[in-house]
Amino acid sequence: MSISINHPNKLVKLAVVFLGLIAISWLSRQVFFRIDLTSEKRYTLTETSKQFMKDLRSEVYVKVYLDGDLNTGFSRLSKATREMLEEFKSEAGRSMYFEFINPDDSNGEEKKALLSELSEYGFEPQSVFENAEDGRQIQSYVFPYALVYLNDRIVGVNLLDNLPSRSGSENLNSSIEGLEYKFANAFRKLLTEEKSRIAFLEGHGELDELDVIEATDALSAYYQVDRGQIGTDASVLAPYKVVIIAKPSKPFSEKDKFVLDQYLMNGGRLLYLVDAVNVTLDSLRQAPQTIGLYNDINLDDQLFKYGVRVNPVVVEDVQAGRILMNAKPQGQPQLVPVPWLYSPLLSASQNHPITRNINLVRGGFTGTIDTVGNNPDITRHILLRTSQYTKVNQTPVFISMADVNKQPKQAEFNTPHQTVAIIQEGSFPSVFTNRQMPAGIRGANERKDKSVNTRIMVVADGDIIRNQVRFKETNPQILPLGYDEGSQQQYGNKDFIVNAVNYLCDEDGWMQLRGRHLTLRLLDKQRIAEGTAWLKWLNVVLPILLMGIGSLVFIYIRHRRFGK
Repeated sequence: MSISINHPNKLVKLAVVFLGLIAISWLSRQVFFRIDLTSEKRYTLTETSKQFMKDLRSEVYVKVYLDGDLNTGFSRLSKATREMLEEFKSEAGRSMYFEFINPDDSNGEEKKALLSELSEYGFEPQSVFENAEDGRQIQSYVFPYALVYLNDRIVGVNLLDNLPSRSGSENLNSSIEGLEYKFANAFRKLLTEEKSRIAFLEGHGELDELDVIEATDALSAYYQVDRGQIGTDASVLAPYKVVIIAKPSKPFSEKDKFVLDQYLMNGGRLLYLVDAVNVTLDSLRQAPQTIGLYNDINLDDQLFKYGVRVNPVVVEDVQAGRILMNAKPQGQPQLVPVPWLYSPLLSASQNHPITRNINLVRGGFTGTIDTVGNNPDITRHILLRTSQYTKVNQTPVFISMADVNKQPKQAEFNTPHQTVAIIQEGSFPSVFTNRQMPAGIRGANERKDKSVNTRIMVVADGDIIRNQVRFKETNPQILPLGYDEGSQQQYGNKDFIVNAVNYLCDEDGWMQLRGRHLTLRLLDKQRIAEGTAWLKWLNVVLPILLMGIGSLVFIYIRHRRFGK
C-alpha cells in the first residue's frame, strides 16, 4: 500500500504558519512591547525616566519581595511593580535585571537572614487580616519591599504607601502611582557620583546640629550637607543649590540679608522655616505659663518683597497632636498623653509633587502665611494648611499647660484652613533695589535687581524640621523627626522636608514623577445595593446569547455554501 500527498502546498503553508508562530513566541519573550491605551498613561514611563535608563552604563539588580500567595490588593501592587520594572528594563536593556522572591519559600535560616537584611533598611513585615470561609480571621504577612543593588551599594524601596487616613484601596492606588518615582529615585541615589551641596545657615540662633540631625541624615542620601555662617563674602553661598534657614531666633544683619538676596537673584533656592512668635514647649515646661511675643528676626521686609508675609500669630487646631503630661506631680511620675491644640496636624496638598501622598505634618506653635501683591512673574502653590476648625491667636499670646484641660469651643475655632507653607517660583525683585549696598561686603561687583527664574519656600513653623532630643546636654537620645510621643504616631515631617529640598534642587523634572495621578475606579456600592439585578442577569445571559447567535450564523453560512 502506498500513501500519496495530494496537496503538498497545504503542508508547506502549515509548516510556515507553525514556524511563524514559534518565531513570534520567541520574539515576544525577547522583546517587551505594550501599547498604553489608558487616559492617564499609567503604563508609560516619562521621557525623563526613559532617557535616564537609556544612558545607564552600570549594571543594576533589583530584588522584589512582594510575591507568593497574596490577596487581591497586594497582587495588583505586585503585578504593577513587575510591569513598571519591565518598562525600566525595556529602556535599560542588559544594564538592568530584576527578580521576584517569595519569602515564604525560604527555610528557617534563610528567612531569618532575609528579615535581618530588610530590617537594616527599616522594613518590617506588614500584617494582613482576612476572613476565612468559616468566619475566622486569618493573619498573614507580606513584604512590600524591594532592594536595589549596584556593586556593593544597596538602596531599599518601600512599595507601600500606608496613610492612616485612607482606605486600603486608596493606599494601594497611591502606591502604584508612586512606583516610577520610587524606583527612579533609587537608581539616581546609586548612580549619582557627585552630590550637589546644600547648607544649613548659622549665626542667627538657628536650630543646632542635633535639632536637625534626622533631616540632615535623610538629606545626606542625596546631597553634601554643610553648615556655616555667611561672613562678608557676597559669593559665599554660590556653591550651594539650596540654603536652609531653620528657625532663627536672632535678627539678621543687613549684610547677611544682602548676601541672601543676591544669592537668590543669581538663581539660588531658599527654604525659610521661621517662627514669627517666640515660644517653645521647653520653656513652657519650666514655668506654668508663658507669653508668646513677636519674634523680630529682621526678615519681614525681605519676605514681603518676595511676596510673602509671616503673620505674628499662633494657631490652635482641633486636629492636633498629643503631648505627655505628668498626672501625678507627687511621687512616681505618671505620664499620660493629652491633646495639645498648639501642635496642629497640618493637611498636605495633593496637587503638588512635594506634598502628594504624604502623611499629615506635625507642627508646633505654628503661625500663618499671607501672600502679598500679584506679581505676574511669580506662581504660588500652597503646600500645608490647618484643618477646618482653627483658632488664630494674635500676639501677645498667653499660653499655659493648663490649657489641656479646656474644652474647645467650636464658635472660637472659626478661621479654617490657614496657610502654613507655600512655595513660589519665578523671577523675584531684589529687596535692595534703590538701596545702598551694606558696608563690609566683598565681591559684590555684579549686583542684580531682579532674579533669574528660581524658587523660594516659606514655612511658618520652625519646629516642622526639628526632631526631639532627650538629655541633650549629657547623653543625647534622638527621636524620629515627626514622631508624636503622646500618640506614638509617625507623621510626615521627614518626607515633607526631603521632598521640599529635592523639589527646590530639581532641574530635570524628576520630582514631577511624584505628581502622577491614577484615577481609582471603584464600584459604586450604593447603586449596586439599590438594585442592579437586571445587570447581573445581562452579564450571565448576554454571552450565551451571543454565542448562540454566532453558532446559528455559522450554520447558516455553511449551509448556503456547501448545501446539506
